[in-house]
Amino acid sequence: MMKAGAQMKFNLVSAAVAVFCFAGLSGCHHTVMPQVPLKLAQKQELEEVRVDRKTPEEIKKELVALQKVKPQPYRIAGGDVFNFSVYDNPELLEKGLTVTPDGYVSISLTGPVNISGLTMTEATQKIETALGQYIRNPKVSLAPIHIQSASFTILGKVNRPNRYPLSQNTRLTDAIAMAGGFVMGIFDGDSVEIANLNDAYIMREGKILPVDFVKALYEGNMLNNIPLMNGDYIYIPSNLNTSVYVMGAVNNPSCIGYKKDLTLLQALTYARGLTVEHSEMVLIIRGGVVNPKVYKVNIDNILDGDGFDFTLNPNDVVYVPKGGLSEYNDTVRKIVPTIAALNMLAGPFGGANVAIGGVGAGAD
Repeated sequence: MMKAGAQMKFNLVSAAVAVFCFAGLSGCHHTVMPQVPLKLAQKQELEEVRVDRKTPEEIKKELVALQKVKPQPYRIAGGDVFNFSVYDNPELLEKGLTVTPDGYVSISLTGPVNISGLTMTEATQKIETALGQYIRNPKVSLAPIHIQSASFTILGKVNRPNRYPLSQNTRLTDAIAMAGGFVMGIFDGDSVEIANLNDAYIMREGKILPVDFVKALYEGNMLNNIPLMNGDYIYIPSNLNTSVYVMGAVNNPSCIGYKKDLTLLQALTYARGLTVEHSEMVLIIRGGVVNPKVYKVNIDNILDGDGFDFTLNPNDVVYVPKGGLSEYNDTVRKIVPTIAALNMLAGPFGGANVAIGGVGAGAD
């Protein structure tokens, strides 16, 4: 009976909100919004839920280990380009010697030589052995001018998103500089960076690393300014056109375009309201994939006029559990991989098995 009453209250509030909204998810004015009736004892029912995740000590330990990771020896691959020369044989000089997709270089006298997968030393020795049939004691020089195999990728709100060659000492700040810094936009007449560093991430071998971009780039924290490895993927999301995800016991789970001053009630309205079996406590998951923070809000009190509505932030996830749920921490641990999957849609790793705080993307 109480649930039915709460549902009726929500429907009334939803109807009032709908008067001020355009059709669909994207058209809502926030300058004038109906207010839930206030009571003298009104307060915000808000509680931060503790989520089991890596402790600061564990994160520091992992960052220290990432600082000590040694890059693997560079191995030649298709697309790599070299300047090739042989001591005392200037006629064999060749600039822009390109490794074919199947790993061969074509050299005068010897013909094609397969050097794919070899280190520079191994490739030099192999070519010298091949040339030794025609030249006494050849001394070969291979000078790389373009390397395809050792690289990192950076996408998102940087000026030159691309794949870049990786040198031995390339760090996160170097990657941002190589990509031309962050994209600028106009907000309220001012030029501002639109990169969202709080939700930016580095992925390595299917795992998101515990790197704090704000500390690395704005505070000069070298512990977070880690050296990059071959194949690293960096993604910088935008502060604009962000979304709020509404999941759980709602009639239409939705991804809602974020608008300034978007509130919990408005988001639930866009999701076509609560189902009958909804819990009185709603979870707001904030902080993205790397460092989620969870708030517990009493939605029934808000609908009764006993609590303030809750203002949402970009990229918040609103999760409405079913009634009777007591173990919020377990629920959150199951939701976080889903957040990861939603965020991965922005990059090329939608099917990656992302590991976050020990919970894989396959959690149920």
